[in-house]
Formats: sequence, C-alpha cells, structure tokens
Amino acid sequence: MTEPAGSPQNSAVLLVAGVAATVAGGAVAVYRGAERLPVVGDVLRRTQSDLVARGERALGPIKTLIADVAAQVVELVLDELDLNELVRQRVDLVGLANEVIDGIDLQSVIRESTDTMTNEVMSDVRTQGERADDAISGFVDRLLGRDSP
Repeated sequence: MTEPAGSPQNSAVLLVAGVAATVAGGAVAVYRGAERLPVVGDVLRRTQSDLVARGERALGPIKTLIADVAAQVVELVLDELDLNELVRQRVDLVGLANEVIDGIDLQSVIRESTDTMTNEVMSDVRTQGERADDAISGFVDRLLGRDSP
C-alpha cells in the first residue's frame, strides 16, 4: 500500500530525492566546467563518447532482459488475480451489453434471415399449388371423359 502524502516515511523519501537532485545538478555543473579545460576536456569527451557507444551496445540485451522480467511479473500477477471477479467489480456488464445490442441492427438481421425462409416457403407453396392444380385438372378431365395429353 502507498503511504499518505504527509506521512513521515514519504517526507524522508522526498528529502532524499531532493538531496540526490541537488548533488546531480552540482555534478553536472562540475563536469561542464571540467569539459572546458584544455587537456581534461578532450579526455572527458572521448570517455563520454566511449561510454555512449558501450551503452548503445548494451541497450539491446538490457531491453530483452527487462521485457523478460516484465513478462514474468505480469504472469505472476495474473496468476494471483481472479479476472472474472475483477471484471464483475470494475465493468458495467449490463451497460456494455446494452451498448453491444444497440450497435446491432436487429431489424436488418431478422429481415435478412426471414427473407430467405420466406422465399423458400413461397416457392414450396407455389410448387404444391401447381401439383394440386394438375391433380384437380386430371380429376376433372377424367370426370368429364377428356383425354389427358
């Protein structure tokens, strides 16, 4: 847990951070002054250049190491969390469901799904009507003694 802003422990941390910032600022000022010296300045610039090059070479493996550690930390945290409970506590599931439902054009979905079914039913009704018409026509032809083609 984090300490409240006015706690003694927090004040000590802020004091140490302030001292460190002051020391770092002083060190930068001394370094800048030393860089202007004829012999020492050249050595400092070469050393700085070498250190920057080393840092650039080391950056790749350091990034990989940090990424690996971060992935392991995330896995450990996820193993300890009950994500279902967390979602229940923090997400308005009813509001989310309503938003999803509002985003669906339900009338269009129903219309498209029933159009196909309606066309099939109408085709079947027409076919059955044609068969019934043929059956009745044949019956009437026999009843009236007509020859069937």
